[in-house]
Amino acid sequence: METTEYEGVVASYDITKLPISITTTDVNLTGSWKFFKPTVNEKLSPCTFACPSNINIAKYIMYLVKGELKTAVDILRTENPFPAVCGRVCPHFCQFECNRAHYDGAVSIREIEKFLGDYGLNIPIKKPSKESDKKVAIIGSGPAGLSAAYFLRKNGLKVKIFEKENKLGGLLRYGIPEYRLPRNILDAEIINIINMGIEYETGIFIDKDSINKLKKEFDAIFIATGLWKAKSPENFDFDNKLFFKGLDFLKKINTEKNIFSGKKVAVIGGGNVAIDVARTLKRMGNQPDIIYRRTISEMPAFEDEIKDAIEEGIKILEKRVISDYVESDNRLELEIATVKKIVNNSTVLEDEKEKITYDAVVFAIGQSAENIFEESQNIFIGGDLSIGASTVTESIASGKIKAYKIMNFLKTLNIEINEDFFRSEKDFFNKEVVDFE
Repeated sequence: METTEYEGVVASYDITKLPISITTTDVNLTGSWKFFKPTVNEKLSPCTFACPSNINIAKYIMYLVKGELKTAVDILRTENPFPAVCGRVCPHFCQFECNRAHYDGAVSIREIEKFLGDYGLNIPIKKPSKESDKKVAIIGSGPAGLSAAYFLRKNGLKVKIFEKENKLGGLLRYGIPEYRLPRNILDAEIINIINMGIEYETGIFIDKDSINKLKKEFDAIFIATGLWKAKSPENFDFDNKLFFKGLDFLKKINTEKNIFSGKKVAVIGGGNVAIDVARTLKRMGNQPDIIYRRTISEMPAFEDEIKDAIEEGIKILEKRVISDYVESDNRLELEIATVKKIVNNSTVLEDEKEKITYDAVVFAIGQSAENIFEESQNIFIGGDLSIGASTVTESIASGKIKAYKIMNFLKTLNIEINEDFFRSEKDFFNKEVVDFE
């Protein structure tokens, strides 16, 4: 028997010199043995690691299995104030990383979250146990704005939301079709958040001059006004009532409901907005075609949404663009060309062209910000305005992170944090995932 150095074998804070057996079981009948204490290093499950909101998925499922539903809801709400919403519209990054996918199929995490979210709609969110004299203004009531308001209020800060539309919700209300997110579900989630003691004012537009006024009243300002300025090609006349822009069109549908029915409509684009527009038009009794300049496999929209659209009978004309159009009898004859290749984001067309007549065209080719804001000492920016076009759950995570940054700035946090805590708006914690391969 002899001692051996453990430096480099175990961490420096563990035992570094202990006796061990260096013989085999042929000589030592008790086998190889050693006397040092094992350490336990608990790591995140792959599903939690993949979740932008950092929800402890395994933990809330454990309480669900035990029948403790309220506790499971509380765990969900610890990181996400919108479980019923995310259970419907989240692309479930978590399920793609689920360990069970390698065996008998991934756990249906989104459906579980939807079930618990609905169960929690009638369970009020706890009001803060302490109050702070610090006041924060939130500009925009989309997923990022409401998320920031939730986490700030949860920690006792006074919060007031300013929304330019007549109702709270932002993209959740005016951008996501009702068939994907029923308004009674959205309203119930928002009411639970507001009832924590959050003030709000709707129908008010905040510009840069207004920001300067708010600085005098509030200790910090969080701006999450989203990306509502629709991109559009220059060679089309959008004063023409036959042309529409993607998000504007969805907002019009969500506020005015049935715009038209029985029409043949071309939807230009391959993202989630294009799919939402086409599937909504289908439900309104129209005949939508999606025209996309790349292949279906290259479409940036969620894979399951593309699959559902095709199953619903929506035709996708891949590798196609509109090369010209003629208006006649309040209809549009589109000249559609086949894309030969795309070089540096510019399309090279084949010689062949076909002509298809449509009653309307909706362009869903991207969005940008209506107003550009810059962060300063007490002004914080989040959501799509900060991280670009993103999912609802990523915007929720962005709002949460900025809420903690605001609290850190105002020195109202009762926990110790460092820069690693705020590494990235898409990577909330310094996480390490378990490798099961």
